[in-house]
Amino acid sequence: MLEERLDRLEVDKKDLEQDLKKQKSRLDEQVAAVQSALQKLEKTAHRTGADIGVQVEQIQADLSQLRGQVEQYQHQIGELQSVLDKLKAAPGPAAVAATGGTSGATEPGETRKPDPPAEKPKPAEKPTDKKGFAELTLQKLADEPKVGRELAGEFLKKWPKDSLAAKVHLELGASYMAQKDWRAALAEFGEIVKNFGKSEQAPDALLKSSDCFASLKMNDEARLALEEILNSHPKSESAKLAKTKLAELKKAKPASAPKKK
Repeated sequence: MLEERLDRLEVDKKDLEQDLKKQKSRLDEQVAAVQSALQKLEKTAHRTGADIGVQVEQIQADLSQLRGQVEQYQHQIGELQSVLDKLKAAPGPAAVAATGGTSGATEPGETRKPDPPAEKPKPAEKPTDKKGFAELTLQKLADEPKVGRELAGEFLKKWPKDSLAAKVHLELGASYMAQKDWRAALAEFGEIVKNFGKSEQAPDALLKSSDCFASLKMNDEARLALEEILNSHPKSESAKLAKTKLAELKKAKPASAPKKK
């Protein structure tokens, strides 16, 4: 769920709001300057029309530029707020862990099978060192997702800030994607972006997040995730794919317009 993106977006939103306040302040000053200039112009009507026109045009140009900047900031703030609201609606990793590794989504007619008794002795086989534990977790996530998710939950409780946790979050999210549990997957990818934003897993987490958003029909968020890759990880392998996907999104928009009647 791109929780780091949430934090970044909130910071960007605050920065934009501060810039907006500054621009508004400048705009107010310019308006006051216009009023003052007009008053002076009325008192000095003997001055040539050319001089007056030049001053007024310059002030109007400044005002127009400032208003354009203010409108741009307002649009960006509105867009960021919309993304924040939608991202915050996705469940966090704690909620996912409480359900045993799933968000509760099941296919029609599907029944949840109980854990086989043979899996109970497996805790005795867990490595005590974090590297071995992580390797076992990643292996199980690929071969036995249910067991892997249980191990992932234990690993992340013991070593939540370790660099290996980024790999665990990534594979855990991928296992949810395989089941089309997009929101649970977003929660894991969000942990990577939030806590391991400079790790080698971060670009892939953003790329996969974009795919999840697209599957949820959240096309704006999918686009923003791709743009974040290009902005924060321009030299990564994921950036190449991000460029391709962004181009596809741009082509898809005009293609879908004629269908609406």
